[in-house]
Amino acid sequence: MPSLTHRCIGSEANDFGRLETLLRVYREPVFGGLFVPDHVEQPGCGHARQDDYPGGVTDEQRPCEDMSQPTTAPSEGPAESSSGVEYLSSLIRGISLLLGAGASFGIAIWEVVFGDLMVAYVRSNQIEPATRKLLFLFGGLGLAVPLIAIAGYWLVRRIQPRDKAQKLESVGWKLSSLCVSLALPMLFEWQIWKGRDIQFLVIAAVTGLATQRLFYRSLAEPSLFRPTSGAIATARQRTADALHRWSTWLPWVLVISLFFFYASYFSFYTLRNHWNLGTSAYDMAIEDNVVFNAMRGELLKASPIFGPEGTHLGHHATFFAYVLVPIYALAPRAETLLIIQATLIGAAVIPLFLFARNRLGAYQAAAIAAMYVFYAPLHGGNLYDFHYPPLGIGFVFWLAYLVDIGKYRWAVIPLLLSLSVREDIALSVCVLGAYFLLSNTRPRAGLALSLIGLGYFVIMKMGVMPLFRDGKSTFVWYYEKLVPEGGPGGFGGVLVTIFGNAGYTLGTLLDAEKIKYFLQVMVPFVFLPFRRPIVLVFCLPGLLMTLLATRSALYNIGFQYTTHWALEMFLASVVVLTMIKEPTQLGDQHGETRVRSWLIALALAMAATSYQHGAILQHNTARGGFSAFKFERTEKDIERYEHLMSLAALIPPEAKVAGTERTLSHVSNRPDAYTIRYLGIQDAEYILFQTSIGGADLDHIHPVISDGTFGVVEAAGEFVLAKRGHPAELNAATVKRLRKPRRPRKK
Repeated sequence: MPSLTHRCIGSEANDFGRLETLLRVYREPVFGGLFVPDHVEQPGCGHARQDDYPGGVTDEQRPCEDMSQPTTAPSEGPAESSSGVEYLSSLIRGISLLLGAGASFGIAIWEVVFGDLMVAYVRSNQIEPATRKLLFLFGGLGLAVPLIAIAGYWLVRRIQPRDKAQKLESVGWKLSSLCVSLALPMLFEWQIWKGRDIQFLVIAAVTGLATQRLFYRSLAEPSLFRPTSGAIATARQRTADALHRWSTWLPWVLVISLFFFYASYFSFYTLRNHWNLGTSAYDMAIEDNVVFNAMRGELLKASPIFGPEGTHLGHHATFFAYVLVPIYALAPRAETLLIIQATLIGAAVIPLFLFARNRLGAYQAAAIAAMYVFYAPLHGGNLYDFHYPPLGIGFVFWLAYLVDIGKYRWAVIPLLLSLSVREDIALSVCVLGAYFLLSNTRPRAGLALSLIGLGYFVIMKMGVMPLFRDGKSTFVWYYEKLVPEGGPGGFGGVLVTIFGNAGYTLGTLLDAEKIKYFLQVMVPFVFLPFRRPIVLVFCLPGLLMTLLATRSALYNIGFQYTTHWALEMFLASVVVLTMIKEPTQLGDQHGETRVRSWLIALALAMAATSYQHGAILQHNTARGGFSAFKFERTEKDIERYEHLMSLAALIPPEAKVAGTERTLSHVSNRPDAYTIRYLGIQDAEYILFQTSIGGADLDHIHPVISDGTFGVVEAAGEFVLAKRGHPAELNAATVKRLRKPRRPRKK
């Protein structure tokens, strides 16, 4: 049984008025109870016991969600007039809520029954007249049920009209969450919203916000059924006791299951995509070649784009490649990297769970971990080849957790790993430290993290990396529209525009695609992080690395750059929920209720957006990189892959190879593998290509096959393997299968 604590709260008459009522505090043992416990709280904040208020809870006893909300002021008019107004207001609210809930639920049933017809109806308002009448019939039945119930209650229940009105309002708020049922079937029909992302995201956001508010009021009301004995009461108590006993291990089972599910699911589909020739030279072959050469002791050598002598350090400081070497060496090929990627992204649920558990509780933390797995913008980066930024999510989560509990020595490990992943992950370290500093939670550690993160980013980006690109800044072209004409170049020019021309910079942010992208990353959180100004610092990496960029790939959820939102927004959400849970004023016992209502809203928004844009709940709309992701594998795909690999097996392991975008990632596990589209043939001994090539690939390959520089070794299906200096007996047949190269442009 819950313990009761009685406190007498009083104050001086000149300061606070008369002595307030006694407060009875109830502490729930577990998360997510179905029945709201009794509370007696100070007037104007919280809800009272149903026994003390048989007619329901008035607005004056409703929970205060914010300290800025004033309590109900005493009426200056006659008591009779005030009582009449309250009675009428309560009656209207109760009837309106019940009618709204009934009609919404009725229409939702119609949407489920006629789901196929609903697609055309919502998209173009096209539907048969008879079916439209059924829509109104279902809605009318939904209205009739509460009307009949209200009339019956009014006639049968022998209590004062004022008490009846209050009870109706209480029941109305308890059932008000049914109002959002109207939108649910629509949100989970992807065909409705194909090509209409903005409309979908706005409706999902409004539904999420409404869900939070309505569930908050619903959870705060007295339970409709309050059994004190019998089978229901016994089952309720046993369930609560069991969840309390299992709280030490059941959430862990859920989180570990989520980890294994994510790692196995995305490993399976990214491997299948690779075998379907869905990966490309840029970036899969590049990263495979970097790790292979790291295994040989090279300094981030990336031959697919820099040739036999170039290093990737001029583009990115991915020293984490050396950490991957021991695992990669077990099976040195691209498939290993794809499995590592899915595993590390999925493993981030563990530190996220620990960070949230430390602040919110085990079951609530498990719910947040589940939301991470289904977060749609995270999926696109995982589906698109192999990239380093998503690998850093878990390390920053570990860093946040260890610093939060004061384990500074252990925190050094994830700090170093986070910095090694890539230079831009240092920004996440910086803003994490800024939060700990500004919130005064761990100020010294926060200051250290901020300085280390910012310092590492500046040194690598402005100092070390340009040394490997002839003094030029890397990826300035991502912000080319922010570099002023005739002004300073590089990132210095970008900063000049940002701070010197705020109007122009703001104009670049208000782009339709950027607005859609921002909604895609924020609607799943129902804009929760923006409820507390201090956590706006978590938005800085996403703002700098995506929204300020002028290349569309950086603000597209099919790419790895969403890391800067997935990482920071989950941390920010936990922080805001922690703040929301705290009492807002004396006697506030609704912290848990507020958190639960937000978790319900987040779960709904996360599920809807994951269904529409994610890769788990349906396979029709997910994107990986520049195009839609292909989940299925056909017999033709299997045959194509077998043809390609039969030719790849003929190439010696150390031989230099030049390949196309679709072939190179399958032979890039060697010291030198060149992307023909970027580098040409170079000093390659072999070229591996498909006959359907065009563009720059064709321009480089056609001449060397036509003149016999490379002789065709073998052809398999649409793929051809040629070797430098090999006899050219098969070349003529291959040339016939190729398109004619482009004519050079006249100067």
